[in-house]
Amino acid sequence: MIKPGRWKELSSRSLADCRIFDVSASERESDSGKRGSFYLVNSLDWAGVIPVVDSSAGRMLVMIRQFRHGTGRLCLEFPGGAVEKGEDPSLAVARELVEETGYAPEMLIPIGDLSPNPAFMTNAFHAFVAEGCRPARVQELDENEEIEVLLVPEREAIDLVAAEDNAHALMTAALFLYMRYRGLSL
Repeated sequence: MIKPGRWKELSSRSLADCRIFDVSASERESDSGKRGSFYLVNSLDWAGVIPVVDSSAGRMLVMIRQFRHGTGRLCLEFPGGAVEKGEDPSLAVARELVEETGYAPEMLIPIGDLSPNPAFMTNAFHAFVAEGCRPARVQELDENEEIEVLLVPEREAIDLVAAEDNAHALMTAALFLYMRYRGLSL
């Protein structure tokens, strides 16, 4: 049985710059001498946050609904976005939360870092919980964003996992990490 090891990069070349990511070809060699060409999607890291509002009706999660061009559908998800080069993921997600929803947190808690797809993507996804969220200002959306802000009861948000308009894999993963953080089960 072969024990997997590391592959060292022999060379790399850029194939396409697609603004929000680029594609490269990498020639690599394994510790055992195997060689191959691999195609990688290089992107900035992403960060997502599950914002919590404590209300008389219990814990409410701030969710957003927006059109996603990849699927051609409206999606219900949590706020988030790209982490700029050199930016702390917690600062990026706090910025995205306020810009997309107008809510600001009392406390931001990291709950996990994930690889969106380690087979060919080089970036990471950083998940956070924002406790004690309160309205702070009006949304400041990017030119091509149209975002509806919703307050969803915690249990209802959990029950929405994998529903037709809530099939965003990274949001589902963040919700799993949130459930672990809260000690909740399905």
